[in-house]
Amino acid sequence: MRSNLSARDHQPRNFKPRRASTVVGRPLALNRARPLIDTALLQHFETYLQQHALSPVTIRNYLADLRAFARWHAARTTHALAFASADFRAFRDYLCNETDHSPATVNRRLQSLRLFGRFLHEKGHAPDNPTREIALLRNGNENSSAPRTLTRAETDRLLNALAAARPSLAKRDVAIVHLMLQAGLRVHEIAALRVEDVAITRNRAQVQVRGNRQGEQRTVPLKPVAARALRAYLAVRPAIPHVEQLFLSQRGEPLSVRSVQRLVDAYARAAGLDAVSAQSLRHTCAKRMLEETRDPARVAQWLGQRSVKGLDRYTKNGIRNTAHAKSKS
Repeated sequence: MRSNLSARDHQPRNFKPRRASTVVGRPLALNRARPLIDTALLQHFETYLQQHALSPVTIRNYLADLRAFARWHAARTTHALAFASADFRAFRDYLCNETDHSPATVNRRLQSLRLFGRFLHEKGHAPDNPTREIALLRNGNENSSAPRTLTRAETDRLLNALAAARPSLAKRDVAIVHLMLQAGLRVHEIAALRVEDVAITRNRAQVQVRGNRQGEQRTVPLKPVAARALRAYLAVRPAIPHVEQLFLSQRGEPLSVRSVQRLVDAYARAAGLDAVSAQSLRHTCAKRMLEETRDPARVAQWLGQRSVKGLDRYTKNGIRNTAHAKSKS
């Protein structure tokens, strides 16, 4: 469901808006809802690939990769926009940090996007190549670009920024941040949560998280701080008929994936944190869970990862836990 969340619904008091980014197509404010990749554009790209003498199997894989990117983008933005360079960079981060794909699979998907970006530029669909900054994984791994995590000092600064938010939003936003920071939920999982998914009693605190596949779900235990934050939000959450989603805008509509991302981005900027996004909070949670439990299998289950291999990037040599903080914490 599309959210009509206004800008002031998720901006802290000292929020500073960013300049509009350049996108492929019309300016952001002038784009109307339309498919990001329509049938005609996909057919033109297929012809472009055929002209490069690629095999039918390779072309089929590249087209499938492009459709996968379009589906990811649609779930992330909630309404159709023209492509931006930032979208391709974010998808690369998603492939590297949120999936269990092998490096070879990630590189093939990145190569598909790079070809698509070149096609957009050469055929006049874009003023320049929006994928020019997309680099393949070097030597089959991404340890040289390990996930961004927060130090304890940075975490405190982020929570202080939350405390400065308007009272009408603070409880909701604190609960959202703690579900990512303390329970490791993904952004789309936050947006999909329903009131009935939360179970907080004297002896138990947990949430039921639905996966991407039908019928797929997992139970995630909540630490006391996350449980308290959720309980405080539930006490003030308005009861809107026929609205089951847990997190709502001030208009009483479900928050979209993109709204949750913007919310975290705004607080990170207010706290003076560089390169911090919603994914950074999940990465921070994963790293701390591993340090506390020393049980990769258990952590992978809590995070909803199919394999413990994806946790390798949170080992001592794989974590870039913020060179940004040295001069600021």
